[in-house]
Amino acid sequence: MSWLNLFSPRPSSEIVESPRRAVVALGGGGARGLAHLGAMQAIGESGVQIERIVGVSMGSLVGAMCALDPDIQQVQARALQLLHSPIFQSKQKHLCGVAPPDDDEHSGSTFSWYSRLKKVLDAHRRITKAVRGSSLISDAPLRESIEHLLPDVDIADVPNPLSIVAVDLLSGGRVVLESGSLRKAVLASTAIPGIFPPVPWDDMLLCDIGVIESIPTVIAQSYASDLTIAVDVGQDPMRIQRCDTALDVMMRLDDICERMMRRHVIEVADIVIRPEVGNIAWFDFSSSETVIELGRSAAKRTLNDYLYRRVA
Repeated sequence: MSWLNLFSPRPSSEIVESPRRAVVALGGGGARGLAHLGAMQAIGESGVQIERIVGVSMGSLVGAMCALDPDIQQVQARALQLLHSPIFQSKQKHLCGVAPPDDDEHSGSTFSWYSRLKKVLDAHRRITKAVRGSSLISDAPLRESIEHLLPDVDIADVPNPLSIVAVDLLSGGRVVLESGSLRKAVLASTAIPGIFPPVPWDDMLLCDIGVIESIPTVIAQSYASDLTIAVDVGQDPMRIQRCDTALDVMMRLDDICERMMRRHVIEVADIVIRPEVGNIAWFDFSSSETVIELGRSAAKRTLNDYLYRRVA
């Protein structure tokens, strides 16, 4: 289906004969990255030919799924099946720390004392892990999700060209993975520093580069023969009321750094698609269908404006 049929009633004689080609850069954002699934659908329907997908963090997972399977609706269905599964829902509650609310109004109850004790013990355990371990959270849920969604194949063997971007903690350099285990590469790119453990890869130690390069537009632009399309699912800037603990300070500075760097990296893109998902927390997968649709509608609108303007 051509983008003309989707977006404009103008006669085909006004369309340039050669279809536009693009390298697509999919950025990080956790649950907000589900919008990539909708954006990829709209890009495919527009008639733009995707030459390569370059992904960071959640963008690497979605990019890998799309590079493996050209049927975007099937890709979406597979992702939603996992997200709605009882196993994922259970692990999601554990990750988010969902538990019975504090019984403040019955402060003398057994549950209230148990709840307070549990909080103290959990806090002590997390501090110990932060000091002695390489992460605050096990990557088991992340690893299991990747194994459910992706086959154990080499990146170089996927049907459509794919590049996965991470950072090497040892050398301090950006790493672009185009061969090697697809699952392991995605795990490395989604390993949020300090939250999930970094991933050994040859003589490197890889993790998510999202804090300093949340959208891999620079890498994407280096491959592009025509267009570079960036899909930005970053968080909205917002003022916070408190920043009390050392962990609060570090996480807040990461957020600020990511937003400041994102302004610069998107400048090299020809088209920037911004789904309205900036108010969604990175771990909140409760509105999956809505987020996918926000990605699709934003991409359709942006591509329509760009392509229509070129032939008007």
